[in-house]
Formats: sequence, C-alpha cells, structure tokens
Amino acid sequence: MPPFVLVDGSYFLFRAFHALPPLTTSQGLHTNAVRGASSAIQKLMRRIQPTHMAVIFDTPEPTFRHKLSPIYKGDRPAMPDELGEQIPYLHDLIRALGIPLYSLAGVEADDIIGTLTQRALAEGHQVLISTGDKDMAQLVNPNVTLEDSFKERQLDEAGVFEKFGVHPHQIIDYLTLMGDASDGIKGVPGVGAKTAAKLLNEFGSLDGIIANVDQIKGKVSQNIKDNLDNIKLDHQLATIITGLDLTLTWDDLQLSNPNVNELRRLYTELEFRTQLQSLDHPNNPDNTKNKQANQSQKTDVTPSQASSAVESTAQLSSGDDELGQANYHTVLSQADWDNLFQRFEHAQQFAIDTETTCLDYRIAEMVGLSVAFDSKDAYYVPFIHDYEGAPEQLNRETVLAQLKPILENPSVAKIGHHLKYDAHIFANHGIQLQGWGFDTMLGSYVLNPTATRHNMDDVARLYLSHLTTTYEQVAGKGAKQLTFNQIDLNVAAPYACEDAHVTYRLFEVLKAKLAEQPELLALLERVELPTAQVLCNMESRGIQLDPDFLTNLSQEFEKDIANYEAQAIEIAGEQFNIASPKQVGDILFDKLGLKGGKKTATGQYSTSEAVLEKIDHPITQIILDYRTLAKLKSTYTDRLVEQADATSKRVHTSYHQAVTTTGRLSSTDPNLQNIPIRGEIGRQIRKAFVAPKGRVILAADYSQIELRLMAHFCEDEALVKAFNEGQDIHQATASEVLNIPLDEVTSDQRRQAKAVNFGLLYGMSEFGLIRQLGFTREESQNYIKQYFQRYPGIYEYMQRTRQLAQEQGYVETLLGRRLYTPDIHARNMMVRKAAERAAINAPLQGSAADIIKLAMIAIEKKLDQSRALLLLQVHDELVFEVDEDYVSEAKTLIKDTMQDVFTLNVPLVVEVGKGNNWDEAH
Repeated sequence: MPPFVLVDGSYFLFRAFHALPPLTTSQGLHTNAVRGASSAIQKLMRRIQPTHMAVIFDTPEPTFRHKLSPIYKGDRPAMPDELGEQIPYLHDLIRALGIPLYSLAGVEADDIIGTLTQRALAEGHQVLISTGDKDMAQLVNPNVTLEDSFKERQLDEAGVFEKFGVHPHQIIDYLTLMGDASDGIKGVPGVGAKTAAKLLNEFGSLDGIIANVDQIKGKVSQNIKDNLDNIKLDHQLATIITGLDLTLTWDDLQLSNPNVNELRRLYTELEFRTQLQSLDHPNNPDNTKNKQANQSQKTDVTPSQASSAVESTAQLSSGDDELGQANYHTVLSQADWDNLFQRFEHAQQFAIDTETTCLDYRIAEMVGLSVAFDSKDAYYVPFIHDYEGAPEQLNRETVLAQLKPILENPSVAKIGHHLKYDAHIFANHGIQLQGWGFDTMLGSYVLNPTATRHNMDDVARLYLSHLTTTYEQVAGKGAKQLTFNQIDLNVAAPYACEDAHVTYRLFEVLKAKLAEQPELLALLERVELPTAQVLCNMESRGIQLDPDFLTNLSQEFEKDIANYEAQAIEIAGEQFNIASPKQVGDILFDKLGLKGGKKTATGQYSTSEAVLEKIDHPITQIILDYRTLAKLKSTYTDRLVEQADATSKRVHTSYHQAVTTTGRLSSTDPNLQNIPIRGEIGRQIRKAFVAPKGRVILAADYSQIELRLMAHFCEDEALVKAFNEGQDIHQATASEVLNIPLDEVTSDQRRQAKAVNFGLLYGMSEFGLIRQLGFTREESQNYIKQYFQRYPGIYEYMQRTRQLAQEQGYVETLLGRRLYTPDIHARNMMVRKAAERAAINAPLQGSAADIIKLAMIAIEKKLDQSRALLLLQVHDELVFEVDEDYVSEAKTLIKDTMQDVFTLNVPLVVEVGKGNNWDEAH
C-alpha cells in the first residue's frame, strides 16, 4: 500500500521560483513558480501513486512562535511580488488536480504536517513527507520518511544520522544548540553543526548536556550557562507541534478526480499549452488517478497533418474547450474556389480575416484571406506564398474582383476581429468594405474592457478557453522571422483557418453575452462599430505636415536641450549625463545631498517625475524641462517627418478603440493624443499640422464637457444654474464658495476654483489639491468643505458613485458603457482610494468619450466629403480640413451637430476655430 504523502507546499513554491528562470504569460503574469511546483507535485504523485495526500501551505498571519520571539523569522526578506501573485494560481491548480490542500491562519505548515503525520501513524499508515526543511527530520521514525522531491533523495532514520550526525529524536536539541539564523533561533554562541552533533553523541540529549556542562571544555561550557533562558526558548521554537485540533478526517485527505473544466481554465490563463493539450488525450497525465475523463480527443493541427494539396482538412475537437470542432480547408484549385464562392453568394454573414505581409495597414499587401460561414468549417485562400516549392495559387485580382460586390454589399454582415485593419487591406486592393456586422475585438471591449487585452489570442483564451497558435509559432522570432508569404502552406493554412474559425466562434459567444445586456449590444452596434468605420476613413486621409517647419523646430529644440544640459552641469559642479537616471540620482542625492532619494530594487535612485516634482531645487526643474523637450523632439519634431508619406507629406496615425478603460480613443504612430495642449511647446508642434492650398483647418472643441456632465449627473441646482445661464463656471464657483459677487472674483480666486473643479473631476487626492491651491492643509480643507456646502449635489454624486462601484463592481456612462472597478475592494488603502477616485471620474470621462463618438458618426454622414474631411480626434476636439469657400457652412454644421448630438440638462457648448494650421485653429 502506498504511503500517505504530505507535501510542504511553501517549500515547493519557493524552490520552484528560485530554480526556474522568470517566465511570464503574454499578459505579464509570472508563472515559473506555478509551473515548477505543480510539475514537481505531479511527478511525485506519478512516482508514489498515493491514494491519500495533502499539500500544506503557510499563511501570512503570525503564529505562536512570533509571540514567543520578536525575532522569529524576522530576517527573512519580503516575498517578491512576482512570487506572491502566483500563489492563488498554484492553490487553485492543486485543488483542480483533485489534491487536498490545507492551511490554517496563525499555524505553520510544519505543525500541520506534524499533526497529520501523528494521526496517520496512529491509524497504521506509512508517511512520506516531501520537503527541503531540515526541521522535519525530527518527525522521522521507522514509519516516517523524509524526501526532497526536487532531488528525489529520501531520508530514513539512518539517512538522518548520516546527514546530520544525530538521530531523528535528537534533531530538536541539535537545532536548539546550533541555531538557525533564517528562523531567528539564536543557538549557543560557538556551537556549530559539528559541535552540536559531538555534544549530543557524548551526552545523549540537551538535558544531558546541561546536567554535565562543567565537563565541557573551553568557552562552550560558559556559553551554555550564559544562555540557558535562550536555550529554553529556542527549544520551543524548534519543536514541531503534533497535537493540533484539526477538523480534517481521513476521507478529506483522499485524492479525487481532477476538475477538467477548471484545469482547462487555469492552463489557458497560465498559457500552459502542453498541459492544456494533454487534457484532451485519453492518457491524460493530469489525471493522477489514471481515470480517463469523459471527453473527446483533440487532434492538434500540425504541419504534418495539414496538406498543401487542393484541400486540407483538420479535425479539431476540444472537449470542454469552447472552440468546438471544425474542418480546415486550403483552397488552391479553381473548382474548389467556385464551390466556395457559391457559399459567399448565398451567405447572409461570414467571418473574414486577411493575412498580410506586415502590420502597417498603409503598405501591407494581402497574402491570402480566410473565411468561416459557420463554426464547422474554415477556409484559407492563399494568393502569393512564394517560398521554394510553393504550389500554384489562385490569382488574387481575379478572386477579389469576384468578391468585391459581396464585400461592398452593406446587406451582407461581415464579422471580423479588428475589422478596421482588414478594411484598410481591402481598400489597398480597391474594395471599400461595407456591412460591418460584428467586431469581436470591440465586442470583447464593450462587454468588459478590463477583463483582458482584446487581441484575438487573449479574447479566445478568456471566452473560448482556447490557446490560439501565435504568429511567432508559425513565423519565428526576431531577425529571422518570416513574413506570411514566406511560410509554408502546411503551416500557414491551419493558422489562417484558425483565425476565421476563432473569430466566428467568438462572434457566437460574445453576441450571446451582449444580447443579455441590450444596452451594451446597442453601444457596440450604434457607437463602436460606426466609430471604427469613421476612424478607418480618418486614418486613410491623414493630415498634412510642414516638414521644413518641423526640421527648424527640431534644431531649436536641440539648442534648448543643450542649454538645459549646460545649466544642470553648472549647478552640479561636475560633468554628468543628464539623460542617465542613474547619474542624475547620484548627483541629486549623493553629490548635492537633496532629500527625498529612494533606491529601487536595482540599487539606483528613483528619479521619476513624481520624485523630482517634490524636490524644491533649481536643478530638478531643469531636468524635468530637459526630459519634456527631449521626449517631444524624439517623438514629434524628429519622428513626424519620418512618419509622413514621402509624396503627400501627410501623416497617418492609427486610432485604437479597445485600449482605455473609459472608452476614450488612443493613437499611435504617431501618438497625437500626447502633444501638450497648453504651453508654447505644444503650440509650436501644432503649427506643423497644416492645410493644403485652398483649404483651412477647423478645430471644434467641446467646452468643459466633463464639468457639464458632472452638472448633469449630480443635478446640483447651483451648478446647473451657472451653466444654463452661460456663466464662467470657475468664476461662478469662486463666487459661490467665497460668497462674493461674480464681478469681484479675482483671477487668482478663479484659478483656485478651477483647480478644485478639475481636481475633483480627475480624482485628485487631497495632497494634490493642496499643491494646486497653494494653501496650507487647513486652508485647503476649509475651502473644499465650503465647496461641498455650496454644491451639495456634487458631494452626493461622489458618495453615490463610490457606493455603487463598491456594490456592483462597475459604474456606467450615459449610454450604458460599463466601467469596471476591480480594485474597489483592495486591501491596500492607497489602491482602494485610487479606485474610488477613478470610479467617480469614469462616468464623466466615459460619457464624454461616448458623446464625441456620436458626434463623429453624425458629422461624417452630414459633411460634404468632397469639400470637408474629418481628420483627427484628440481628447474633446475634432480637427477638419475644409475648402475655403465651405468654411462658414461647415462651421455651422459641425457646431450644431456636436451640440445637438446628445441632450443634457445643461447645454453642450462647442467652440470652433479656423486657421492655416492646427495651432491657429485651436
């Protein structure tokens, strides 16, 4: 009969974490400890084949030993965050494997193991304890064996004596004498392992040593006499408790069948591909009791299974994997294309995906396309795979010419993951995609923006429990990575088919989930999908640059940067690299002796913006100014010229809908959202965005939209009145709070009121408001108190929203967009408070994002596209390029549309400016 196995889970956890190199998922979750510990536990089980076992873990709560000794385990370093985040996953994985897991707050794992060992012995069982802790050697007897499972090295009674030089029953005395620095057991000075073993062999026990202490030669005798109280305490600390009152029964310790569904979820999230695939095979290694789970077998699509012949079929069956079964086909012959085209002609909807030569939509060339009309079949139509030995493929232009009427038919619904990209690719080949039926990236984003990143791999993992084949798996990595046209069809076809298949399955799953929340489905169909189409047009249009202006501006920045460097070196009194955070830290905190320096885990000082802003010294502002200018130079004045089209001189940004948690858009390549709105530097960069001859730039900006939304949400009488009467809201605030007439408010008083208005909107902390106001803490607190007395509706809104976020885990925008607050119940107060502030701001920022998207959709429909084009969306602003003779009409149309697109209980106000460049129009 196999022994009862007790596993020291904490040892396995730490051992695996330090033994394996850092491993992370695509989401950034560390997994080395989970992978190593779970693998070692399963290996142990396969070797021993136990019927009963338990994995025991320590808990963070202090134990009786901490009360006995304030230094007990006091020198142990804090657990790294990279390890701490893995503990819940390892616990869940062990339970899902059907292994009993036990821990008890305030009780050490050693004592639980000791107690369970004695219970098992009393019932006549052999016990195997898997640990690397030498303290456990005290439990060894003829029926208890110790082993380090990472080394597969067992210690019986003879093994203990061989290793330590004492018998198991002497281990407690041995540890007491020699001490253990990591546990805070002092030991007797001058007594190491060899001396402790020698004394115990001579006198038999610690009591025997103390009774014969005068016979011991040298300083050891006196040290024992001087440390009798410590010896007594250390003996208590070293003794494992074996008589705890545990509620566990023998049946509780029996292995159970693995929970395959839970294992699938965990392996998917942890990205353990091999383990995930093993769940679908009859001889599942995770089924530690060798009981075959009731599930169908999955055959993975590999190069050897996919054929580059006329048709290749791969059976995908995944049991509890929600992807489902599908046949994958490669379409190479005219006959097979004719059959597939018939399906296109009769389809009301289909999922489609393009494979391209690169990710840059402006230059990417279509290599092939994949399609799925249902969840049972997926097809890949290759065009230009050109590796050696590639089969003949269909003519791309001929195929696309046939598909053009269908792809441009708005009555046929196209399903895609990031349809905007595919629309660009089709446009590159003369097809204007119409009938955007469903975008699974946007569907995932609308359903829950914080649940995952919204690329296909992550969305499939979350909603289908399916690990997709990654591009790196088929194309390689780094400098040797192939472009898709270079990949063998044996590999490329299954990959492409999977894209269409996964997209269709995600459509089915996400559409069903969204249908349960009609407001979210409406948000996707009426806001996000139409916005994606508008953004596609905006990206294609781009905006014209003045390269010469940018080049000159970059040269001016370079002079200013050099001047900042010189000033900093002069103040420091020595040469240093201002661009080096390490050297800056050394100068500030070592050379100049400034206060506020804190070293990071790398051993160098932090010189982040947050740190430097708190230091009142001329050099810190110079460094901050230097960094700002250097970043703007490298990001904009240098890079924009490179990013502009060589012929048209227009720069084309990429907009992203599924990144921020509030619904706001972001942009990259270039990022036009981060150009400073105020200040001379930002103005100079905006001057580089110009209108071509015969046209002007119009910039339309929502005025104080989030404050107006606050008035709408909170329904505060004074705030609503101020907006409806067209008052300067900051002046009105100062008047209300200070109880003075409007016309007596000074510019400084208005500034203070503005700081509070926007500070509350953006969740500024009390410290931040104090800094903005320039008051003492007491003055600021009194000001804020008076503010809430004059605007009680704002205070009530903040309290109500905070409570709502706590109760339901999310808040909502005016259009029903859900803004989740996962940290609202965080144990860390700072994290929790930040989540509360974010929850207060989210409905305002999210509603502003929804409103400007509605405006973009409406304007795009109304503008005469031959005379005016929407080019950019930046925060609460839209930028247009308009014919000079159409300005007046366009200005009125844009302003009216933006102001009327949504009705609040206060007016939406839009300011429209014009100019030859963006700065003049802003």
